Amino acid sequence: MKKISLTFVALIIGTCSSVLVSQSSKIKPEWQVELSPFFDNTEFARSRVQHDQTMAAVRLSPEIGLSFDTVHRVRVGISLLQEFGSTQAVDNYTPIAYYEYNKAPYRFLMGAFPRTERLKEYPRAFFQDSVLWYRPVLTGFLWEVYNDLSYFNLWLDWTGRQTETQREAFFAGWSGRYQKNIFFAQLFGYMFHYAKTKNPPVDQFIHDNGLAQLSVGLDFKGRTPLTELKFSAGYLGGLEDNRGTTSWLRHDAFVADLQLEYRRLGLQNSFYAGDPQMYFYPAEGNHLYWGDPFYRSDIYNRSDIYLKLIDSPRVKTKLQCSLHATEDGLFFEQGLFVQVKIGN
Repeated sequence: MKKISLTFVALIIGTCSSVLVSQSSKIKPEWQVELSPFFDNTEFARSRVQHDQTMAAVRLSPEIGLSFDTVHRVRVGISLLQEFGSTQAVDNYTPIAYYEYNKAPYRFLMGAFPRTERLKEYPRAFFQDSVLWYRPVLTGFLWEVYNDLSYFNLWLDWTGRQTETQREAFFAGWSGRYQKNIFFAQLFGYMFHYAKTKNPPVDQFIHDNGLAQLSVGLDFKGRTPLTELKFSAGYLGGLEDNRGTTSWLRHDAFVADLQLEYRRLGLQNSFYAGDPQMYFYPAEGNHLYWGDPFYRSDIYNRSDIYLKLIDSPRVKTKLQCSLHATEDGLFFEQGLFVQVKIGN
């Protein structure tokens, strides 16, 4: 019996080896390393809705994997964070492991994959900047149909596994853009489900927090001497509840965005006017809301003045000064951001 088992194992290994050898010309090893230091100093001490803090750290994210048949990819890696001034070698780490299918016009990813390249277009009302720095990996899946100018995707990000101390939580989202000539329309949305812990206390309730933005605009890239010239305006709506204590609460607002860039110097301006978002923020804070708390104001304008010190395919370095006009005042923010990405 033992001989039969060993023979069977040898047969399986031999068959697999033959398949791998026959397909070796289609299988290619891949590797990538991303280094992302960031320094973001906020001067929000006088604000009633935002936090005054300095966020500074370096993130290292190596990945290795295989691609085959030119459309399939499997990758594993880890994302390591070390905060400036920390005595720890690694303050936080997140595993990376995912499968990707990419054959135009379709893309599909599932597993734990980098958030930056997939959802970076979302406005800050949905995801504030620190989400990309401290929650860099999306755990779930994303399906997308795309071409050179337009795309539409659906995605799921499971952010909390239910335990005695942790609530079950996940995002179900969608985004898209359609462009024809200089005209474009874009859509962003998600529903965040913030459920209960196991054996929850009687005063714990399920939260649902939904946001959607629809806007239209003009994109003059390549049609003027400017590197970038883009304008859009539209509607941002929030819908949320705390089951058992409130009915659905609705928040409506007007939003407008402008981007100007000449060579490496640019201005990006975002304007918001309407109902304050994030009704339950005083009680739930960033556990329930991942957007910028400045959108708790009824009037808010953010102006980012930036200089791209280095702008190449492998290295990007940006120096930025941000002005936040809200709460009858003006708040300042300074940042320096670097991204180095190498691989085959």
